[in-house]
Amino acid sequence: MRYKGYTGLLLKADLSDGTIEAIPLSEQLAEDYIGGVGLAAALIHETVMPGTDPFDEGNPLIFMTGPLTGTIVPWSGRHCVATISPLTGIWGEAYAGGTWGRELKRAGFDGIVIIGKATRPVYLKIINQEVTIEDAASLRGKDTRETEKILRQDCGENVKVAAIGKAGENLVRFAAIIHDGAAARTAARCGVGAVMGSKNLKAIAVRGDWNVAVAEKERLMTSIRAALPALVKDPEHCAEKARAVFTMFVNDGRHAINNWRDSCLEGFNEAVLSEIESHVRQSRPYQCAGCPTGCVESNERAGVRQNVWESIAPLGSQSGIKDMHCVQKAYDICNRHGIDTISAGGTLSFAMECFESGLISEKDTDGIRLTFGNGEALLAMLEKICRREGFGAVLAEGARRAAQIIGSGAEKFAIEVKGLEVPAHDPRAHNFLALAYATDPRGAIHTGAADPKVEGFDLMDMASIRFDAERAPAMVARGQDYACILNSLALCAFSHAGYAQYYSAVGFPGITATEVVSWLNLATGMEQDFTSLMKAGEKIFNLKHLINLRRGLDSSSDGLHERFVTVKKNYGPAAEHLPPVANMVADYYRIRGWEADGNMTPEKAAELGLTISDEG
Repeated sequence: MRYKGYTGLLLKADLSDGTIEAIPLSEQLAEDYIGGVGLAAALIHETVMPGTDPFDEGNPLIFMTGPLTGTIVPWSGRHCVATISPLTGIWGEAYAGGTWGRELKRAGFDGIVIIGKATRPVYLKIINQEVTIEDAASLRGKDTRETEKILRQDCGENVKVAAIGKAGENLVRFAAIIHDGAAARTAARCGVGAVMGSKNLKAIAVRGDWNVAVAEKERLMTSIRAALPALVKDPEHCAEKARAVFTMFVNDGRHAINNWRDSCLEGFNEAVLSEIESHVRQSRPYQCAGCPTGCVESNERAGVRQNVWESIAPLGSQSGIKDMHCVQKAYDICNRHGIDTISAGGTLSFAMECFESGLISEKDTDGIRLTFGNGEALLAMLEKICRREGFGAVLAEGARRAAQIIGSGAEKFAIEVKGLEVPAHDPRAHNFLALAYATDPRGAIHTGAADPKVEGFDLMDMASIRFDAERAPAMVARGQDYACILNSLALCAFSHAGYAQYYSAVGFPGITATEVVSWLNLATGMEQDFTSLMKAGEKIFNLKHLINLRRGLDSSSDGLHERFVTVKKNYGPAAEHLPPVANMVADYYRIRGWEADGNMTPEKAAELGLTISDEG
C-alpha cells in the first residue's frame, strides 16, 4: 500500500473453523471506495448472496475504519460497522465514536471482516496484529460494562473493547454494539449487535501501540491549525451552546409525542432544558479520540454516559414520558444490555398505542399496563425485550414484525421506514428530512445526508427552505453522496456543525469539504479533488442501493408511514405542513439517474463502474 493513513491490512476471522487471516488492502479498493462504509459496501456486495439470511454464517459483520482514523486529523475518532440487517433484511450500517477505531488502526488493521459462527461464546483479542480467538463462556450474560471491566483485567488495562450485552446474545433484532464500557459509544442502528450475537461473538478487545503515519505531516498540521476554531471551555459558554441546540429541537417540534400521534406533551420542553443544564453543571464533556471541541450530545457523569437527544425523545416524549430520571434509567438499560434507543423507543411506543387502542391487553403484556406516560412499565418492558422474555420476545422483533405478530391492523401504529424505526426528528418539519428518510438505503436515518458547505444551496439556511419541494431532491442526493465520503474517511458529522460543538467559539460554522479534501490528500498522498470525491460518494451510495435491489427491495419502500403524510403535526413552525413525498421521490429518482421504478439505468451503472446484470 503506497498510500499513508492506511495500515494496508484487513483482518478476516472465520469463527466456524477458527481461522484468522490478514488480507492486503489493494490501492485500487482504497481509491475507489476510500475506507469505512465504502469498503464495507464493496465487500458485502462482493460476498453476500441475495438470499443470505442476516443470521446465516455467511453474512459478514464488518468493522471498518477510514484513512483518517487514528491520524492527527481532528474529529476522526469514528468507525463503521456494516452487515445485512436482521431488523430490516437489507443493507445495514452503524457508527461509533470513542477510542476503539483509533486503537484498531494502531494495532495494524484497517478493518475486520467476521464470518461464520463459533460453537461457544468467544471474543477476539487483538494486540498489535497478534490475533487470537478466546473463550468467553464466563462473559455470557454479562452486561457491556462488566464485560469491558473483565477484559481490561484479562487483556491489559489499556485495551479497548467493543461488546454486546444480553440483547445481542438473545438476538434482539435492534441490538447494538457498545464500545468503551460505561462511556457507551454505540454502533446502534440496524441490529448490528444481533449479528454479532448470532456469531457467538461476545466482544472484540484491541490494543495497539503503533502510530498511524501520514504523507505530509507538517503541511497537514499547518492546515489543521488554520481551520481549528478558538476553543472556549468556560461552563457558561458550553451552556449557551447546548441551550441553543436543544431549544431549537423542542421549538421546532422535532420530537415525537405518543408514537408520533399527538402534538404536545405538557412540561416536556422544560424538562429537556433542565436536563441539558444539568449536563453542563454536573457532568463533563466526553471527547472522542481526536476531537478538540466536544459536542453537546456527549456528556458523562462518574464515567457514565448521560442522556442524548436520541434517548430523551424516543424513550421520553415518544412514550409520553417527561421524567428525565426515568429516561436516564432507560438509557442505562439500553447501554448496559446493548440496544438501540431509537428502535427501542419506536417499538415501545408502538406497543403503547396498541395497548391503548385495545389491540393488546395485560394478558398479552405479562400484566404490565403499557400505557403512555407509564415510566415503570417502560423500564420493565425494556428489560423483558433484552431478555426476550414474555411479551418482550414479540417486541424484540422490532415494530414492523411485532405488528405482523399482533395483527388486527397493528401495522398502522408501527411507525418505520423499510422496517427501521424513526429517529427523533419529525420528517414533517422539513422536506429535506422527509425525503432523506424515504430514500436512505437503511430506512429512517437522520444522519444519512450531510452538507459539504462549499457552494450553491449548500450555503442556504435550512430553516428558510424547509418547505421547498423543488430543491429537496437535488439537495438530498448531494447530501447523501457527501455523507458517504465522511463515513468512508471516517469523520464525525459534528466536524461540520460548529453550532453543536461545546468548545468552539460562537459563530464558528464548522469545517467544510474544502478542508476534508485537503486533509485526505495530505494524510494519504492521494490527489483527489471535490469532484472526484463526490463521484466516489455517489458510487458508494449507489452500491448500497444495488445491494438492496438484489435483496428484493423496490420503489414501494421509498416512502414514509401514512401518519407523516396525512396527519399534521399541529405544533411548531411546520404545524400545518405535510411533505409531498411521492412527488419528491419521483424527482429524486430522475436526479439519481434511476428508472421511474427505482432501478438503476445501465448508463448510470456504467458511468459509476458498477455491474447490475445480476441484481434482479
